[in-house]
Amino acid sequence: MDSYLSSASWKQLTADYRIWPGEPPASSIRTIALSHLHDEAACRDYISWFRDYIGAPDTQVAASMLAKRIGYLWIAPLLTAITFHNREVSIVLDKSYLYHKDMSAGQGDTRFPFLALEGLRTAAAPLDNRTVWREGVVKQIFAEHLAPLLQILAAVGPVSMAVLWENIMVRIAPLYAPGTAESGQEQQRMSEDFTYLTKTAPGSLFGMRRNPLTRFTEQHDGIQVAKSKRITCCFYYRMSGEYCLKCPKIDNENESQLK
Repeated sequence: MDSYLSSASWKQLTADYRIWPGEPPASSIRTIALSHLHDEAACRDYISWFRDYIGAPDTQVAASMLAKRIGYLWIAPLLTAITFHNREVSIVLDKSYLYHKDMSAGQGDTRFPFLALEGLRTAAAPLDNRTVWREGVVKQIFAEHLAPLLQILAAVGPVSMAVLWENIMVRIAPLYAPGTAESGQEQQRMSEDFTYLTKTAPGSLFGMRRNPLTRFTEQHDGIQVAKSKRITCCFYYRMSGEYCLKCPKIDNENESQLK
């Protein structure tokens, strides 16, 4: 086993995101490999079930909610490994599973899925050329693995790619928000990686013509940061009855009330 996968850093990361090592628990009420979500028929079947299970009003809302959950379960941990641990964690899509705990048996606190991973491979960033290494890792995560899945969700929903990419962005941005615990070197790497992900990296690394994350950021004092308000609406209000704090519809609602 790679030493990183037995390290305190990886164990903490899996605990933070409640990632299950190996195959999903046998008690799971529903599982689906990430590779199957790349198949439109299989994805449509799962989204239809997921819609009913979480109480979403339609597949558009369900597809949007799933993209946000994937951003949290899958993309955020891999980017954490890159920036904070200088590690590439390569997953195998047909050995990576979304699974739902049996809430009726008191096993879970949410109807949203969790992530189980087996067959992981890891590699440390090279000391002499981290930039080239980072480019390859970003391309695998986004262009090869995530973008095809988002395209299927866009078709199944239907929901716009802009909404789906911003759903991913809202899960990425908190990782790179400056804190007080990071050293100067860590803060520099955070800033450099966030700028690369959201501005410098070409669209081809995301399977897109343009970098899909750039429009969701802005410059503050010469530093690339996430916008404080969303541009698109994720439709959360349609299943919860309330708006996200960053929802652009809040301002629209306030303006309507003032007229």
